[in-house]
This record gives sequence, structure tokens and C-alpha cells, in this order.
Amino acid sequence: MYMHPFVITADLTRSMEAAMNTARREKREPEPLDDNLKNQDIVLDLVACIDPKMWKFSRRYVGALTTFYAVKAKTRKWLADQKWLEQDWRKVASDVDLFATETGTAGLSLDSVRNRHWTMGNEIISKFVSSRMSSEFVTLTGKFRVTFDHFVGGLCKGWLNDSPVDFCLETMARIFGSCYVLSALTSVVGFPSSPSESTTATKFVILPVNLKGSHWGIIIAQLHYTESTDTLRVHPLLYEPLIDEVYHEDMEVVWNGIKTGEQELVKKGLVDFVERWRQASTPSTQLHSNPIQWIQTPQQPDFESCGVLVVAQVYSYITENLQLQHCNVFKSDVQVMRLRMLWVILCSSREQRIARATADKTEGIEDKLNNELK
Repeated sequence: MYMHPFVITADLTRSMEAAMNTARREKREPEPLDDNLKNQDIVLDLVACIDPKMWKFSRRYVGALTTFYAVKAKTRKWLADQKWLEQDWRKVASDVDLFATETGTAGLSLDSVRNRHWTMGNEIISKFVSSRMSSEFVTLTGKFRVTFDHFVGGLCKGWLNDSPVDFCLETMARIFGSCYVLSALTSVVGFPSSPSESTTATKFVILPVNLKGSHWGIIIAQLHYTESTDTLRVHPLLYEPLIDEVYHEDMEVVWNGIKTGEQELVKKGLVDFVERWRQASTPSTQLHSNPIQWIQTPQQPDFESCGVLVVAQVYSYITENLQLQHCNVFKSDVQVMRLRMLWVILCSSREQRIARATADKTEGIEDKLNNELK
């Protein structure tokens, strides 16, 4: 009832969806049906209308329209991403270190690096063409996975969400070892239980921080163990790519936690997680924490590359190559970093095969669309 074989404009769809959500929240529903009406297969449902004299639209119809416009928007982003990937990477000048070894660009001449970027772009395009939006890519450790649609429309040109950031950091932890990466969602869901690894064998604890306005920061806790004194020293490095002190307080809270005037802990910080981990793994070891050090370079060259730069900053510390902090970062550098991150996620991970039932259903939808468009 009140399902129609046509679509209406996106703004009207949003208005009807908002009206239905408001009605559900306010529980504006009629009296329940009596048993006699229920036996006649009559059900109650919310119905939206723009004008009572015109068409009425069921909740199911509005939901289908909302999905239609979401898919349409995602498809447009997919097309824009593919166009971005099709640029001639042999003409993009850049000298960055992010994932150089992993992408096979380390030690090459500048011309060879550009040719390699062009090849990588084509390899990524092949993945774009062959992957479903629901395709899952899994790190080789199996600890983290991301669906294709989570970085379409973001990793190529826009703001990064938590998925590509977490994926790239987890990949670094696998490659270099002695590095423990916490999820970007940690500040929301809380710190996990203590890892099984020993703190004395760990060199870095990494925590990406999603700040207000979709802005990214990163906390890099360097751990140094001195066996002769059985002492573990923690050196916290904090970085946010706009280099704006307005973010300092929020990030320092993530490190220090929140305490009352009587120093009673209200919210645990990353330093408390490290201390709990130390107690669980090596209780006799003494832990000393240095004052916070703010990383002041590089500054992001645009308003969208903060997520890319926090990943690059972590890579520079793990590989002990701090060249990133001694040069300006240009938009062409950010482009190449994005390309390499995409390649690492799509081409150096493991693609999870979808269930046979899901594949059959997808093929069935494709057949129906082809029949309708003939």
C-alpha cells in the first residue's frame, strides 16, 4: 500500500523521512487495532503526504527512496574517485617516504617512482572496477577489516573516516612489530583489556584521535626500557596537522585522562592504559612518564588532509626517518600519500570472499536491473 514505481526529489524525501522520524520519536500513533481488524490482515503504518489531495507515501516507500539517493550519491563519489585515479601520475612530482618500501618505490629514481605510481593507479582502478561496495579487505594479521564503501568518496580526495586510518596503522604494526595500535574509536568505546605482549618489548603505542569538526590528531607514545634499572620510560608525542593550539586541551585530555580537584580519576587516559598494561605484564618494572611533547611540523596544506598526515607522521617515527618534519608538504605530496594508502589497503591486503548466498542475491538484482533497462 502506498508504494509507487517512481521517485520524487531528494529534498522532499529528506523532509518526509524527518517527519516520520519525528512522529516515531513522539509516538504519535493511533489506537491499536482490535482482533477483528487484525484477522482481516489490516495493519497500521505511518503514511506521509505532501498534500492530502495528492499521493500518499508509506514508510517503506520513503525508506526505499532514502536508500536510492544514498546509493546514487555513493555512485557519484565512486565515479569521481575513478576519475581522480585516472590522472597521469607520471606528471605528479613528489618525494615522500610513506609506504615507500611496501609499494616498491624505495631507492628508485624520481622518474621511476612516478612510473611506479602510474602502475599503482592502474592496479587500484582494477580493484575499483571489480569490487562490490560490500567487499571486505582484511589486514594480513586478520585483526582489522574494512568494506570498500567505507573509503569511497573519502580516501582519494576528501576527509578520512576511521577505517582507512586504522587499517594503515594496523598494517604498519604488522610490518615493523614492537608497535601496538589502538582503534580510533577507543575514545568512544573505552580502552581494551591489556595486551598479551610485554610492555618492555614494545616501542610504540599509537592512538589516532578524532577531534571536533572531523579533524584528526595522533598520539605516539614512545616506550624505552632500561634493563639495568628495570625502568620503562614513556615519552608522549602529540600531533595535529593544523598546528593550532585550540586542539591542545582535547588531545592532552586523551593522554592524561580527566581528574577532579582532589586528583580522583574521572576518565582514564592513554597513560593510564599503559600503566595498567605494565602492571599486567611486568609488575616489578618502574614506569616513568615524560612531559608531553608537541610535534610542530609539518602543517597540512589544505583542509582535508589531516588523516593522511597523521598516518604519515606515525610512519616516520616507526621507520626512524623524520624527513617529513624537515620539509614543507605540498598538495602533490598529499595526492601521492593518498594513492599509496589506497594501494596498501586494496592491493597488499586480503580480500574476503563474500558468502555464496550474498553473491547469488547480488547477481539476481543485477539481472533484474538489466531486464528493466533493456
